[in-house]
Amino acid sequence: MIRKSRLILILLITFALLLTIGNMVYPSATKIVLNILWFTALSVAIMFIAMGIMAILGMKKEVGQLLEIFMEGSFSVLDLIDFIKQVFKLFGEKVKEALLNLAPLFSYILAISLYLGTLYLYKLVGKSFDVTALTIFITISGISLLTFINLPGRNNLIKTGWRYEFGKKINKAFINSFEVVLFIFFLTMDSTHLFYVPPDLNVPLQAHILNYDFMLRGFKLNDAKITLIIIATAITVEVLRNILKVVYSSRKYYTSWLETEPQNNATDRQRYQNIKKSIRLAFAESKDDFVRFISFTTALIIVFIMFPRLKLLSMATASITLLVFDLIFPVRLLTRERNRDLISIILEKTLKI
Repeated sequence: MIRKSRLILILLITFALLLTIGNMVYPSATKIVLNILWFTALSVAIMFIAMGIMAILGMKKEVGQLLEIFMEGSFSVLDLIDFIKQVFKLFGEKVKEALLNLAPLFSYILAISLYLGTLYLYKLVGKSFDVTALTIFITISGISLLTFINLPGRNNLIKTGWRYEFGKKINKAFINSFEVVLFIFFLTMDSTHLFYVPPDLNVPLQAHILNYDFMLRGFKLNDAKITLIIIATAITVEVLRNILKVVYSSRKYYTSWLETEPQNNATDRQRYQNIKKSIRLAFAESKDDFVRFISFTTALIIVFIMFPRLKLLSMATASITLLVFDLIFPVRLLTRERNRDLISIILEKTLKI
């Protein structure tokens, strides 16, 4: 109660200060407000004196009726205030609902902005310098960002509320859209016919490591050694990543059996049988993912081999970066959530897997 009284006092003092400042800055507007306040105060004073005279003259009943009327009128004012509050509350809910529906759009705009900004920077640097190191840096940065955003367990806390739902929608849409724009970036980074890039930046790029020109197409038969090395490296790393998934998954099953069925793991033979059983179970669980991995990787290699080797280098760099993160965050190897971004959906529909 004391706090409310102090709050009222603070509001009155603040209002008085606002009137004082307003009288100095906007005297005409302040004068209108003061006239309204003066008229209201004068009306209250006149009614008060009138009811006092009526009470003195013995009209106490009538004064009581007037007070009841004023009280009911105050209730009407309260009802009006409550109605206004409900309107604002409903308006706020509708705004929140609209923002929830528009949340993916914000993510798409952000992802496209990142794509255009990165592409402009890339083209600007490529206009005068070799872009090999920059390509590797962008690849590692993009994969790292996706890894940290999509790290398993990061959003496992049970949360509710509009802010959580809004953030969840933005996060999910950004992950999918960023994967798409990252793929589009690698497809378009060396193009000299992009209509949304200034003409002076639509120039051929230079990319060399030692004596190898990475701007040559990947299927050049007269110099296919470096292409084969890059493809073999990328495939080997991806195969290793999938083997690690099976190993970690089988280890999880084996550890679980050690805790729940210690009596069936007493002898060496039982342990060997359980190890083989856990590996078979992990492999069966991941077999469909292996098929998708083989199909996706082959499709991407076929696409990228038609372009300069720099794209294949980006693919190999991405694979190595993902392997490093798999080793740093083993929990990634135990997560079996499938990507549902546009690229994955297109490849699934096209390859019928």
